[in-house]
Amino acid sequence: PTMRPLLLPIAAAGAVGMLVVFFSKNDSEGRRRLSFDPKTTVLKPPMEYLWNGENIYYQTAMASDRTTDKVTRYSYQTMYGRFLLPYYYKYPSMKMLEIGLGCPVSLDPGRSASLHKTLFPQAELWVADNVKRCMNKYRINEISKGVNLLLGDQGDYATIDRWLITSGGNFDVVIDDGGRQNCQSWNSFQKLWPAVKPGGLYFIEDMEAANKQRQPQGPCGSDLVVPEKLKEIFNVLIYEELGQLRRESDIKFIFCQADACVLGKKSGADPASVWWKNE
Repeated sequence: PTMRPLLLPIAAAGAVGMLVVFFSKNDSEGRRRLSFDPKTTVLKPPMEYLWNGENIYYQTAMASDRTTDKVTRYSYQTMYGRFLLPYYYKYPSMKMLEIGLGCPVSLDPGRSASLHKTLFPQAELWVADNVKRCMNKYRINEISKGVNLLLGDQGDYATIDRWLITSGGNFDVVIDDGGRQNCQSWNSFQKLWPAVKPGGLYFIEDMEAANKQRQPQGPCGSDLVVPEKLKEIFNVLIYEELGQLRRESDIKFIFCQADACVLGKKSGADPASVWWKNE
């Protein structure tokens, strides 16, 4: 198809380059595809990551032959474009953990990992999943290069402790795209949030399933619903009469969109001041 190039200037310390973005005609599914010319692409992320992140995330995902459902079934380009791409612009060597490889094998795992390798070429990427056969098949595939893998159930504290030891923790970003059980998501948050750097980000996807997953699991009762727990944190951020809890909290903000939320950690946060952890 005929390609129309769009040149985006990139300013880096001591160097200036050009990112060449090609917009093709609509493909058979009516989508606009985007591709990068590797001969002219430089590693410094373009300034457009700061203000045009939603479009860049969406177009890059749609340009892939292995498009992730983050931009088809869901519209997660909203939160990732507004928060994750600007974060990478500021910290291109960021360390990121995503829970959920997209197993089983029949689902063509690793789609979002491939997207993140494209968007964040200098980042240290970790991906966790609990389906061993699927992980092993992905591991021997060429597309797994540059992705560090962790195996185990995100709802198990001992497993997450092992992940933290293996990876070294200290993540800039955590993305929970794993199991949709409330206990899994909340246990992961309680264990991994303290391992997020001050100023870092924690994304939780697929929360539309929370009300359907109320059965007891592991140490959690059926009354645990993750969006309701996040509402408790939201109330602390909003209501002045809860100001003491707000000062003790290390959570700076919560941003929610359809099906998902992102939490930001305060800069200079004290990991010991987590008032909600044992509730």
